[in-house]
Amino acid sequence: MYLGDIATGATLSFKFPTHKSDGTPATLSGTPAISVYKQGSTTETTTGVSLTVDYDSRTGTNHVVIDTSSDGTFYASGYNYDVVITTGTVDSISVVGTPVACFSIEARSALRPTT
Repeated sequence: MYLGDIATGATLSFKFPTHKSDGTPATLSGTPAISVYKQGSTTETTTGVSLTVDYDSRTGTNHVVIDTSSDGTFYASGYNYDVVITTGTVDSISVVGTPVACFSIEARSALRPTT
């Protein structure tokens, strides 16, 4: 899911589902973690990232908040970012490596200066 081209220092908030192979909602378990990867590289961070599984007591609804003001060097203008599950299981099956969202920071803005 593309979250948009956001302003530098903005905070993102979004939800994503997890479910069993039959489509039944299931809890993301096994000490789940979400990481953000910068510009298609293996450079990642969990700084500024918070994950709430079973949001509002709804099985399989996961809520993520990313505060990009928490690390101005990593979350920089002009880059694209991927949000990926880096630890976790659903119904005892690893979901590590599953992308859940992507966004950019002032990478598509008409106001961005050209170099």
